[in-house]
Amino acid sequence: MRKLVWALCLAPVTALAGPFDGYYRPSGPWGDGWDCRSLGSDRGALGVTGDRIVFVEGGCQLTNPVQVNGMGAMLYDGRCAQEGTEYSQRILLMRRSDPLGLYVITDGHVAEWSVCESE
Repeated sequence: MRKLVWALCLAPVTALAGPFDGYYRPSGPWGDGWDCRSLGSDRGALGVTGDRIVFVEGGCQLTNPVQVNGMGAMLYDGRCAQEGTEYSQRILLMRRSDPLGLYVITDGHVAEWSVCESE
């Protein structure tokens, strides 16, 4: 029974692993000093891993992906928690091409993330 529960826990991660997986930092000069190894810590890496998006001291489980045709983007429902507060929000992830990175778009907010370079 434990093996079945463990397999079910891993299934969504492997099913959603995809084009946005990776470690990122904020774009622009103020993101230059961020540590690209410490995922989710203060001034640590931001990331997408499987069905999760991780930001400073919080993150969201991404569900119900809908591909946005012709935009290299995916729209998700997010079940999120940050600093002890739980909430839901829609999250659009869209790949940036120059420089390499990611747009993270929520209601009224656009964040630009740059791909972490190998250290």
